Amino acid sequence: MGEPTVLAVTIENAETTLGLFAGDELLSTWSVSTSANITADEAMQCAWTFLNVKDLPAPDDAIMCSVVPALTAAWSEALATLSGKRALIVGPGLKSGIAMDYKDPGQVGGDRVACAVAAKAIFGAPVIVVDFGAATTFTVVGEKGSLAGGAIAPGLRVSMEALSGAAAQLTETDLQAPTQVVGRTTLDAVRAGIVLGETAKVDGLVEAMWDELGCETALVATGRWARVVCACTHHEFEIRDDLALRGLLAIRNANRK
Repeated sequence: MGEPTVLAVTIENAETTLGLFAGDELLSTWSVSTSANITADEAMQCAWTFLNVKDLPAPDDAIMCSVVPALTAAWSEALATLSGKRALIVGPGLKSGIAMDYKDPGQVGGDRVACAVAAKAIFGAPVIVVDFGAATTFTVVGEKGSLAGGAIAPGLRVSMEALSGAAAQLTETDLQAPTQVVGRTTLDAVRAGIVLGETAKVDGLVEAMWDELGCETALVATGRWARVVCACTHHEFEIRDDLALRGLLAIRNANRK
C-alpha cells in the first residue's frame, strides 16, 4: 500500500486553501475566494474540482481549520463524504502538539495554531510567524516551544477597502510596493501609505516583540501578501506558502495513530 492521502483545508476570511498530501509530499494546492455562505454540496463541488483538475486521487483522510464558523459544518460534512471518515477540525479536543500560553486557548484561530506547529517543526523555537491575509497576524512561539501569543492587525486588503470607502476619489488598486515613499501621484501615495505602512508596522512589531521576549527569533511569513510586504521589510523572512497546510498535516498525524 502507498502512503495515505490527506486533504488539508484552511478556511480563512478571504481565501480557502486546499492541499492534498501523499505521506509528507504536498502533491498540489488550490485556493478559492471564501464565500459568505456555502452548502455541503458546494464545498464538495469545490473539493472535487480541485482533485479532478489536478488529476489527484480521493483522500483517505481530511483535516481542516476554520476562522469562519458559519462555513465549518458544511466543509466538515463535505470532507467526511470525500474521505469516508469524520474530518478532524483544529480546536478544543484535538491534540495540536504545541503547548498554549494563551489565557483562553480556544480563542486562538486554528490557522494560527497550524502555522505555529509547522514553524516550530521546521525552524525550531523561538520563532515568529506573520500571516498576511485579511488580517495580518503575528504568532509567537517562545523559547520553550509554546505558543506564547501574538498580535492581530488589519491586513492590506482591509486597509485598502477602508480607505476606498472613506475617500470617494480613491479606488481600490493593485497592492504593490511603490518606488519611493513620497508618492507624486495619488496612486503612488496610496501604495506608499498602504504597502510601506504595512512594512513599517511589521518591522516595528517584530522589534517590539524581540525586546519583550529578550531575544531575536526566526521570522516566517505566509499568506497572500507575504512577498509584497517582505520584499520591503528591514527584517529577513523565510516565506512559506504551505505553512498552515504543513501544520494541519502534522496535527492530523498526531491524532490519527
